[in-house]
Amino acid sequence: MHLVASESSARPAWAPFAATPLTVVFAEGDAIARVREGGATVIPLEPPFHLSDDDAYLVLPDDIGVEIVDILRDGDVELLDEALAEGLLVVGAMVRTRGTVELHIEEAMRPVDALAQGLPWAAAVEVGAGTDPVRAANELDHVQCTMVSALLDDEGLERMLREESFVGASWRVPAHAAGHLACVEPTYAWSRRISTGRVGVELALFVEEEEIVVVLRPVELVAA
Repeated sequence: MHLVASESSARPAWAPFAATPLTVVFAEGDAIARVREGGATVIPLEPPFHLSDDDAYLVLPDDIGVEIVDILRDGDVELLDEALAEGLLVVGAMVRTRGTVELHIEEAMRPVDALAQGLPWAAAVEVGAGTDPVRAANELDHVQCTMVSALLDDEGLERMLREESFVGASWRVPAHAAGHLACVEPTYAWSRRISTGRVGVELALFVEEEEIVVVLRPVELVAA
C-alpha cells in the first residue's frame, strides 16, 4: 500500500487518481483511520455498494455517506473540507467475503493530500477564444461518468467564472427536458479562482440512480 510519496519517488502518490472517475463507497470512520495510519490494507464497506470500472474509489465515512450530495447541493464548504480530510482515495479490488463486502487496497491517500501535493487538472479549456467552453468541457473523456448528465451548463460556467469559490450545481437538466430526463440529478462541483484568468474545478460529482462518481480536478478554465 502506498500512502505517501517519498521525495525520491518518480511516481507521485496522486498518479492513480488523476483524470480518474472515482466510485464513491462508504465505511466506518475507524476503519478508514486504520488504513490512513498505515495499519490496515482492507476496509469493510457499508452499503450501498457500487463496483468501479477502474478499480478506483473515494471511500467516505458512513456518517457522511450519501449526504455528500447534499453537502455540495447546499454549498457547505466546511463539511466538504471535512469529507476531503476524512475520506480516502483507493485503488483496489472489491471482494465479497462471508456475507460482507471488503475493499482490498493497493494504493491509497487522502483527497486533501492529493490536492495539496499537486494533483494536476486533467485538461484545460479556453474561455473567450471563439469556441464553446461548455461543449469543450463536456466532451472530455474523463467526465463521461453518466449516460445523460454533463459537467457544465451555461449557468454553471458563469458562476464559476464570477465567484472566487463556488460550490453547487454546475449542470442541471435543461428546463425544456421531458420524460425520464426530468428525474436526472444535477451535477455538483467545487471550483476556485487560482489566479487572474484561471479557475480550477477542484471536484465534480455525478449521480446516476444510486451511484455517485467523483472526479478530482477534471478541468481548468483559462481565459483566452
